Amino acid sequence: MMELLVTVVILSLLMAGLSQLVVTNSQNANATGALARIADSGRAAIQLLSADIRRAGYLGGNIDLLDAADMISGTREIPAYAINCVADTGDWALMLNQPIVGVNAPDDSSAIAYDCVADADEDGIEWLRGDVLTVRYAPTPDIEVADMLPNRPYLRATLIDGRLFLGSEVNDTANEVNDDSARDYNLTAHTYFVGATDRTCGGIVIPALFRKTIGDDGLPETQELLAGVENLQLRYLVDNRYYDADEVPLSASGEWPRVAAVEITVLVRSECPETGFDINRTFALADASYTPADLAFRRQVFTTTTQLRN
Repeated sequence: MMELLVTVVILSLLMAGLSQLVVTNSQNANATGALARIADSGRAAIQLLSADIRRAGYLGGNIDLLDAADMISGTREIPAYAINCVADTGDWALMLNQPIVGVNAPDDSSAIAYDCVADADEDGIEWLRGDVLTVRYAPTPDIEVADMLPNRPYLRATLIDGRLFLGSEVNDTANEVNDDSARDYNLTAHTYFVGATDRTCGGIVIPALFRKTIGDDGLPETQELLAGVENLQLRYLVDNRYYDADEVPLSASGEWPRVAAVEITVLVRSECPETGFDINRTFALADASYTPADLAFRRQVFTTTTQLRN
């Protein structure tokens, strides 16, 4: 009987140790997986933003977006310069005189001053925190007339001239260009921001990197890009000095000047809280300090500087 009791005690101790080992290994595996997903999302966010920033301002030739109002005509006019986006008009898609503009996150709890992301859209997506970045350009390759959509904007461009029109207006005489080098391009307008998804984990909303893009109807349309992106901060290089969006020196007419480069800082967190993980930390993100309210998430900061080509 004594030998049996000793054996049971020894086996119980071994089983307890093995159970703890299994739990520890499971926690380590979960933490490793979470860190790997954070790294993948952070690198993807940096690469996506950098690629768009590098292309900002390209219009199929030597057309300068900052002088687009003088170089582009057609059946559609470039709207008056305004750093804003209204959800129910197509003006945002046509603002070719704004190759890259930013809006700084407010210091208080008020909504950001960019209308189409400040309020919930048709999918319930709205700005959560961080800066907002808008870039515009004509992507390559060019597009065939047969592939154009009636309400979407397009650009017909040579090296020095352009026509702005909707797909339904492609054959209008006002959009003709007597130059064999002319090509037709889709227009791209992207506004990046951090918003709240409609998903939760552990009862906590999952944030994500979203962007507004030009929909088939010519209006801003929301796309979710990368879940777990919690904050986005940006600074702009103008005349050899970096500025926040609020501090960028504007021209006499109130327009953004030429930006040479953009410093991108992204904070990514795990999608779900981690049992036993609790860290209170303030993150220095470019010009901003951010202290998360939810402590049971692993987080990592990613940063890079991207030079504009155009």
